[in-house]
Amino acid sequence: MSEDGDAIPGETDGPRGPRRFTVMVCRGPTCGEARGSAALTARLHEMVERRGLGEQIAVLEETCFGHCMRGPNILVYDTDEAGGARVFGPGLGAPSAVLYNRMTVADLEKVVDRHLVGGMVVRPFLNRPPARDP
Repeated sequence: MSEDGDAIPGETDGPRGPRRFTVMVCRGPTCGEARGSAALTARLHEMVERRGLGEQIAVLEETCFGHCMRGPNILVYDTDEAGGARVFGPGLGAPSAVLYNRMTVADLEKVVDRHLVGGMVVRPFLNRPPARDP
């Protein structure tokens, strides 16, 4: 927090308290369902509940983000920055929105710890190359 009370980018606590995030999991038929996005949604709900983050983190589902070859995708954005509206892609209504690609259940721990709790984007999970399905 700066001397004048403004939140410094990356801080999780701002003038209104802890930042609130919305996490949208792709559940489209090509990238989501075929590559296990249901397990991502279930694990995110479990992690949020277990850590007592339900007031700060909303987990939602979306049919498609338009990046099917890089799925399953997870979109994370600051709920307050978006004014409570749903955001459907990076930069669309929430400048800090981030789209994580080719996500696995194992990746979620870092996203929760570093981004949702720590306020820092997990860059290695961005712009991953497209998947090649068997």
